[in-house]
Amino acid sequence: MGLLKKIIKVVAKPVINNYKGKVGESKVNAKLNPLIFGKVEHRQINNLILVDDNGKSHQIDHVEIRQNGIFCIETKNYKGWIFGSLNQEKWTQALYNGEKHQFINPLKQNRAHIYHINKALGNKYKVNSLVVMVQNNADKVDIPNVVNLIDLNNYLKNFNDGTHYSFEEMDIIYNKLLSASSKITNSQHIQSIKNTQTELKLGICPRCGGKLVEREGKYGVFMGCSNYPKCKFIKKV
Repeated sequence: MGLLKKIIKVVAKPVINNYKGKVGESKVNAKLNPLIFGKVEHRQINNLILVDDNGKSHQIDHVEIRQNGIFCIETKNYKGWIFGSLNQEKWTQALYNGEKHQFINPLKQNRAHIYHINKALGNKYKVNSLVVMVQNNADKVDIPNVVNLIDLNNYLKNFNDGTHYSFEEMDIIYNKLLSASSKITNSQHIQSIKNTQTELKLGICPRCGGKLVEREGKYGVFMGCSNYPKCKFIKKV
């Protein structure tokens, strides 16, 4: 019975995680598109999939285009307390029953997403990283661009780095990203992720196909792309 439970857990976990992710994304979408109050002029793309020059796919939860900026939004729908810092490789989810789980730093995930969005836009625009915690449990993460769902609209409304796009520019950005988007299936995207994981184990840069070489920096030893500074992909050892 114990073995059967383990098998069921392994099989069911990706399905459950995918469902939770979709629920989280739908809540962010509802927040960005209120039925009555708080409506703003914006352009939005959900579940944007970009395929790079190496044939790898990259799924982006939301791209929000407003007059005050372009926002690459990574949605996380985790319960419990969330702990993490800017440069940590993994963050920690602490459930109320005492269990702890780790997950990849979503800000690092977003760096890769932004790289590919920039490439699709010809590196002409600044793209801002934003992580939204759907369960409103980001209070233990003291990072300005990691916000609770309830604070999402205020963050976007008050964001100000001097950017101001006209509605025409917003349309141009929106249409460029739509043109660059791919219609690959979910199973093809999952296989692409598996291929990336295999390449990392083999010491191949998943971003440009270069060789990962050992380097030493401010935060210790890491694996960096041999094509630096053209490619700035890094992986902690």
